[in-house]
This record gives sequence, structure tokens and C-alpha cells, in this order.
Amino acid sequence: MFSHHEYKLGWGRSKANQAYKALKKLVVYCEVPPCTRLDAITISNVLDTSITPVREALIQLETEKYIVSCGNGYYTQKLEVKKLADHFDFIKMVLTHAFRENLYEHSKFVMLPSWDDYYLISEFLESFCESVAEATKNDRMRHCVHESNIRTRYVRWLDLQRPERLSRLSRIRGDASELLELLDRGDKDGAIANIDRQFSAVINTIPELVLEGNDRAGNTKESWLQTLSSNWAES
Repeated sequence: MFSHHEYKLGWGRSKANQAYKALKKLVVYCEVPPCTRLDAITISNVLDTSITPVREALIQLETEKYIVSCGNGYYTQKLEVKKLADHFDFIKMVLTHAFRENLYEHSKFVMLPSWDDYYLISEFLESFCESVAEATKNDRMRHCVHESNIRTRYVRWLDLQRPERLSRLSRIRGDASELLELLDRGDKDGAIANIDRQFSAVINTIPELVLEGNDRAGNTKESWLQTLSSNWAES
């Protein structure tokens, strides 16, 4: 499903990797309208680099299904309800497996984040899921959870931006606190019921979040090439 390009010799220090990370960030956060053609020559001019690393980056992103290729080039995609729901279902499956088999032991020193900071909340939820996946000792499973986190990151951010976010934040905090307490007590059935409730709530909102996300991306007022240039400088 996902290609381990990071293991390619010299990839981490290459211009192709730098272009890959800049483009991937752009796509993950829907900062370019859906169905936009990603022209390698235009991109290489904006990034002031040769066309070869840009082409390598586009090929890698298409291999990983972040973008699609047609006869005349590479294009961004719309958010899709089924794909996002599948990613959330996969993460829930991994957590359920780890809890059922007693593979994960919660540490009492885990600290909950500041609940008025959307990014800290998102980072906490991602790191928690990945630490559970790591406890399975299955590298493939851990990698796939990491990728699913990346692919669902934008809609989770959108979820926390909705008008009812204060009540949503309260529910997230309550569910997370309860889950950590259940794990402390070794109540695996309670923990599994907790994550089933949490993920079901998120999955039920995906159709609305997809509509909002595609609408936002289609009406973005920022130049995506300018944003890409900023991502390049940071990568």
C-alpha cells in the first residue's frame, strides 16, 4: 500500500526528498484546489531547482496515491469519504487488536495536552495511536497507522474548527481521559468500547467534513505555488 522510499540510498538528503516533502505537505493540508495539474516544469521554476527531482517527487507521491496521473501529467485529488473512513477504521482495528491482546500498557506519566490548542490535540491523538501501533511490534502495522494519521490529519483539523468545537473538545478530553483510566485499570473491554465510540463519532462526520474540505480547497485564495515555495524553504 505504501512505498518505503525513505530507505532509498541518499533519499533523505536529496533534492527529490525536499520537493517530495514540500508537495506532500501541500496535498495533505488541501492547500491546492482539487484536480489541479502539478506541472513539473512550473514547479521546478518556482523552487529554482532542476526538473529531475520534481519529477521523482511526483512519481513517489503518485505511487503512494497522494496524487493521480493521467495522460498529460499529475493531478491533485478530492477528499473522498470512503478512503478517509477506511483509514479511520484501520487505526481503530489496530488499537482494538492491541488492547484485546494486552499489547499496550498505558503509562501514568502520559500528559494530556492543552485543550484549547488544536494542533497539540491532534499531535496527542496521533502520537497515542502510533505508540499503540508500535507496541504490536509489527513494523508494517506501525507504518500504516502513521500514514493513515497523515491522510486523515486535515479532516481532523477541520473537525476541531467547527462551530460546536467547544463541546467537541470537551467530549474529546472526556473520552481521552476515560480511555487512559481504563488502560490504567487493565479494562480492555472498556477501552475497546471507548475507542469504538470515539471513532464512530468521527466517521459519522466525515461526509460533512469532506464537503467542507473540498469547498475550502477549491476556493483557496492563497497561491498554491507560493505556499509550495514556503514549504520548500522549510523542508
